[in-house]
Amino acid sequence: MKTWDYPAYYGKVIWKWLWQKGIVDPTAYTDLPKALREKLLSTYSWPVAGLKASAESRDGTRKFLWEMPEGGQVESVWIPQDKRSTLCISSQIGCSLNCRFCATGQLGLERNLHDYEIYLQYHAIRHEFGLPVTNIVYMGMGEPLLNFSAVVGSMGLLTRGAGLSSRRITISTVGVPKGIRRLAESEMDFELAVSLHSAIEEKRRALIPLAERISLAELRESLGYYCQRRRDWITIEYVLLQGVNDGPEDAAALRDFIAPPIEAKVNLIVYNPVHGISFQPSRRMAAFREALLRSGLITTIRRSRGSDIAAACGQLARHYSLRKSI
Repeated sequence: MKTWDYPAYYGKVIWKWLWQKGIVDPTAYTDLPKALREKLLSTYSWPVAGLKASAESRDGTRKFLWEMPEGGQVESVWIPQDKRSTLCISSQIGCSLNCRFCATGQLGLERNLHDYEIYLQYHAIRHEFGLPVTNIVYMGMGEPLLNFSAVVGSMGLLTRGAGLSSRRITISTVGVPKGIRRLAESEMDFELAVSLHSAIEEKRRALIPLAERISLAELRESLGYYCQRRRDWITIEYVLLQGVNDGPEDAAALRDFIAPPIEAKVNLIVYNPVHGISFQPSRRMAAFREALLRSGLITTIRRSRGSDIAAACGQLARHYSLRKSI
């Protein structure tokens, strides 16, 4: 504004329209002079995520397929529950990790999203659809720590721009030690969740190809560093698969993995079947949780939301039975 010889406070006015009201058309900024609005319109553009398809679950969960400004399509999932409304956003188009039970991994990796493209998923949900968002989870398509700079940049847009509390943002990773260490040294507050799925080396390698290059010992060392450096707890995410990782020896190994300096609670996840993948949800969920509770671990169960529209954990693969023309 100073460069254009306008009062500096006009910058705050523009900020309010863009970030608080989510309105990207400067002709709507009626508290600015007409000449300035026209200059903004001709000088700047605000990219948007184009809606390609959407679906709504019986439980109220909604899934959205977006065309990104720089090409490619990603999904976001909006999950309402009581007074909480969580938005699950993507950090990559596809995923390179190919976890054996996950639909997204079957797509392969097309590219990393830019920080603003990650943010635009929130902007569209909050301002174009008018849906409330209290929490953000980086649990959609992609491995956030393999797109580290863009993820951190998008967190800045969500907090400093949109005004969300960083403590209501969760980064979920399959376990990238270098990225976990960088997060530990970050000054930004957030929650960290780690998709472990087995604390037995051979089993984890069979489920998560990345584990062939990153041992449980290396992962555990980075998580210990994280907990000590930040003086914070983490969440261990554990998908229970029938006859694969749900036995007494699996519970004992998990208990041994979560020991000081790691401070963690366990979130057991009901497996959501994926077409073409043979894994089945465990029938030992209650017994497995009880074993962990007896060993002193705080343990909760995450129930599936949106599985009837392929919007649940591990199901995002751009499948829609009914496509909208936008």
